[in-house]
Amino acid sequence: MDKLLNNNWFVKIVSFVMALMLYAIVSAGEGTSPTSTPSSIAVHPEQQSTVVTENLAVKYDENKYVVSGAPQTVNVRLSGSNESILKAKLPSTKSAFIDLTNMKPGTYDARVQTRGFPSGLNVQPSPKTVRVTIQKKTSKELPVAIDVLNKDNLADGYSVGDPVMDTKTVTVTGGEDTVDSIAFVKGVIDVKDANATVNKKVSLHAYNNDGDQVNVKISPSSAHVRVPINKLAKQLSIKAVTTGTPAEGYSVSSVDLSAETVTVSASDSAALDQITALEPLSVSVDGLKKDKRFSVSVPVPAGVSKVNPEKIEVTVHIAKETAASSSESSDSGSGSGTDEQTKELTNIPIKITGLKDGLNADFDKEDHVSVSVTGPSRDIDQLSKSDVQAEVDLSGLDAGKHQVAVAVDAPDGLTAKADLSKISITIS
Repeated sequence: MDKLLNNNWFVKIVSFVMALMLYAIVSAGEGTSPTSTPSSIAVHPEQQSTVVTENLAVKYDENKYVVSGAPQTVNVRLSGSNESILKAKLPSTKSAFIDLTNMKPGTYDARVQTRGFPSGLNVQPSPKTVRVTIQKKTSKELPVAIDVLNKDNLADGYSVGDPVMDTKTVTVTGGEDTVDSIAFVKGVIDVKDANATVNKKVSLHAYNNDGDQVNVKISPSSAHVRVPINKLAKQLSIKAVTTGTPAEGYSVSSVDLSAETVTVSASDSAALDQITALEPLSVSVDGLKKDKRFSVSVPVPAGVSKVNPEKIEVTVHIAKETAASSSESSDSGSGSGTDEQTKELTNIPIKITGLKDGLNADFDKEDHVSVSVTGPSRDIDQLSKSDVQAEVDLSGLDAGKHQVAVAVDAPDGLTAKADLSKISITIS
């Protein structure tokens, strides 16, 4: 036994076995003791590390200077106990900042500082420094422009007018060098598929000569823009008149048209407004004994770029006169000038009467009419535009939109009828 006790390996093995037995006894005691409490066990706080994001404040004289280049946020690495880190994540007065107080214009690598974090934490901002530029603060008044997008993508038959803004100039405020680099201030408005005036409030931005947006304060920062969308087409009525005389014993009973309206298009709205009527289509009935169809080109008025349709089918219906009508014609005598004829007069201006004092009246669309005058041929042959008058009576009407009847006056013995029985007028 003495030899064993003097053997180092034997002593080491016995010591190891005893250590295992003691560990087993202690572990069994902890597991089987229902009354054990956390206070009886030593607790050692664990060291942790985490990264949080903080807004970066910039301290400087805002009345004199403008600072650029500073990021909005920085990362902050926190190392310490779980408890301290949890506290650091709670809302508090902690912050990250750079202090440029009393610094003059120039470019600097400013040190990122922190404050308000719990004691015991190791606080490391990243990045540790940020490069910033301090400029002298200045203001300048600049004109405003508007870019109109998709001018060529309007609804069919419309064009874009010049945009109108409620803001002609703005005041830009920023760093002296930055403000001096501004080439223009503008807003953008989109008129794609528009078929009526576009009214929008658009944001304004400043740009340098390279077309890059410049970061400055703009006052006002937006403008109300109105872009007129002008109609370049409208519909006008079309009629046909006959010339000549059918074969003896025959007369024109009626005239039919394949279309009663024509769409006219113009290069601009001003030209379109000047076009109020179309010349009637003329067909000759000389010597006709039966119905006949004509394909007649629609006359294109001055200022019109296109008419649709370009041709209209005109069908003249011929009827054989009865014996009674032939007798009457014979009794009346040939060439007496008492046979009936119809004459078409176009572009007869409409006169306004009866408007109350202090009010104005505007035609919403048409301010001229075409007039058909029927009567003895001798009177019709001598008839001119000046012999016929068209008017609307606005007596008793107040401000607003009204549909009013068109009255036509012709010399005695003649019957006149306008192509429009009513027109729309706005009184203001």
